[in-house]
Amino acid sequence: MITPIKDDTKTNGCSTTLISLIPQGSIVDSYLFYDGKLEFSLASNKVFVNAHTISKPIYFFWECLRENPKLVQEMVKVISNKFTTESEFLVLQEKWHTNENPYMVAALFFLLNRCSGTGLISSGNLDPSKFNPLAVSRLSKFDYPEHFHLNYKEEDPLETLASHTNSDFSLVVAGKFNYNLFEYGKNIAIEQTPLNHRQLSKLMNERTKKIVATYDYHRALKTVYNNCNLTFINDNGTVTDNEKFAKEVIVANF
Repeated sequence: MITPIKDDTKTNGCSTTLISLIPQGSIVDSYLFYDGKLEFSLASNKVFVNAHTISKPIYFFWECLRENPKLVQEMVKVISNKFTTESEFLVLQEKWHTNENPYMVAALFFLLNRCSGTGLISSGNLDPSKFNPLAVSRLSKFDYPEHFHLNYKEEDPLETLASHTNSDFSLVVAGKFNYNLFEYGKNIAIEQTPLNHRQLSKLMNERTKKIVATYDYHRALKTVYNNCNLTFINDNGTVTDNEKFAKEVIVANF
């Protein structure tokens, strides 16, 4: 399952190994949902995925794409010629989520995602080369996997994770690790979800439920998650025993 959304802030190439850890028929709650690459891979493998986001625009994009994909595609075509300069792009990055029409928000989400150098919506330099026929084709051909559902709730994702007890696994697509230092007052884009990595480590160490976290490689992970099992993933998306070749790490508390 190829997602129409790109995210160059994370690697997310570990789907094959993740599928081997989570059996078919399992129920998975996934947090920090954005591009859906890992979640859709699991759902396509007959895993029941309940994804969670705290961002209303993310929810708008995926639900509009589910309800009326042709309308999203038509609106993308209409607005795709509305900006040609960096200054116009910057204005849209600032204002895109304020539109009252959820389908316009969804179309802008897709267009700015494809034209952003990072894949984020509210930041990243203009790179219109990524908005091309292949990108439009992926949008038009995307079809939701049968076993996927998206939930929206404005709550700390780790609080939601801690309160959910009915799933077989919890999945956190964590991306880049950091120590959460100097984050008070830091601006976070509306499509981003802050994550307290130390709190996640604490939850995983309590071992009250099976939790899997996927990270870009960082050498501190071995220390922060010293009571968990770490699987190193190389450039090809396969398991490696040699840490120096690791590009990603799957952290599991089971």
